[in-house]
Amino acid sequence: MSKTPVFLDPLNQAVADQLATQPPIEDLTIEKFRELFAQLQQHKPLPGVTRTKFEVPFENGVDVFVFKPDGVKGNLPVIFYLHGGGWIAGDVESYDGICRTLALQTGFAVIFPQYTLAPEARYPTQQEQCYATVKWVSQHGHSKGLSQNAFAVVGDSAGGQLTPAVTILCSTRKPIIPIAYQVLMSPVTDLITSDRDTPSEFRFFNGPLLTVPFMRKVIDLYIPHPKDRISELATPQSISAAHAKKQPPTLIINSAVDPLRDDGLLYGQVLEKAGIDCSVLTAHGQLHDSIVFELTRMGPTPVTLVKLISTEIRERLSAVDGKQVVRDTRKRLKRSHKD
Repeated sequence: MSKTPVFLDPLNQAVADQLATQPPIEDLTIEKFRELFAQLQQHKPLPGVTRTKFEVPFENGVDVFVFKPDGVKGNLPVIFYLHGGGWIAGDVESYDGICRTLALQTGFAVIFPQYTLAPEARYPTQQEQCYATVKWVSQHGHSKGLSQNAFAVVGDSAGGQLTPAVTILCSTRKPIIPIAYQVLMSPVTDLITSDRDTPSEFRFFNGPLLTVPFMRKVIDLYIPHPKDRISELATPQSISAAHAKKQPPTLIINSAVDPLRDDGLLYGQVLEKAGIDCSVLTAHGQLHDSIVFELTRMGPTPVTLVKLISTEIRERLSAVDGKQVVRDTRKRLKRSHKD
């Protein structure tokens, strides 16, 4: 039985064709992959957003970057952005584009914790650094012009694995930190790599773009001990029924041509069965993480999806404290649209 031909929209197809001439990403050294990732994410920064930096005092300190739209005052609602890159690559420069876009479209602050990459640090260091950032903002956010209780968490790819871990910690550790919304884009939700291949992993084992051998390689670098991968904090699909019921309203966006497509679908089913307000979308004709990659994110489908994410976050955060900030932000956005 022949497979249905894979469809990619023209922009994604061009990227797939370009990458097909390069060595498979699993064959690259960590250093070479980081160099490639940084090169692919080069861009001209969007105007209208100011980026600043501070440090969260956790162990050796976590560098945290704040993106704020110009002209907005008050303690802004917060979007925590947890980045992808297979846990081994990515920094504020490579995610500057999507963070600026979210800040501009929502009128809110975007917080980017630059967690320590693997293998220099391993699980659970990265999620603890991200959680420490959320906790610090919940206690001291006003000192940086940030809300201390109007929070959303967004993560892509590997960051889509960190996001549920952080929201689990926020809902189970003391003090409880309320998260109004979470967004997972092309998330990794199953790190148990033996005999658990999904249909999308089978179909797109060798890509295009992301491959299953690469995922197995970086999972080994991030969580080298298989027993540690069973935890709900490592594999979100293993979340307990009790903790699943505590998850915030969730939006999961998957790419149709992606070995991780079914990871997002399956985690969505877990949350839906737990009664969580969870929406699951699959973007037609898209490669893994097309919303974030500079080569694809300005295509019509990613642009529309980011607008959806921004709209949902604005609406969800308007239901918590900081309503006046949200109303003021809406007025500013309406004025900017008129101009």
